[in-house]
Amino acid sequence: MKKRVIQTEVSPEVYEFVARTAKAKGLSLKEAAREALREWATRNGDLSWDPLFDPGWGFKGGMKTDASKVDEVLYGRKKRR
Repeated sequence: MKKRVIQTEVSPEVYEFVARTAKAKGLSLKEAAREALREWATRNGDLSWDPLFDPGWGFKGGMKTDASKVDEVLYGRKKRR
């Protein structure tokens, strides 16, 4: 696996906060930075290339569902009306 190096500058306050948080979680600063980058990319990344996230992929459920008896099945009581 080919790896890339990312280098950046942060304020002393951000550095201290991240370093303390990483230590409290039992992570090295490097591991904490990797995790932060993964989470940021996951939240902000464009997944339009992935067919799993394409709303037009056309899955049609084969069976209609009826949730009217969910309470009765799960909790042993009829749904209140």
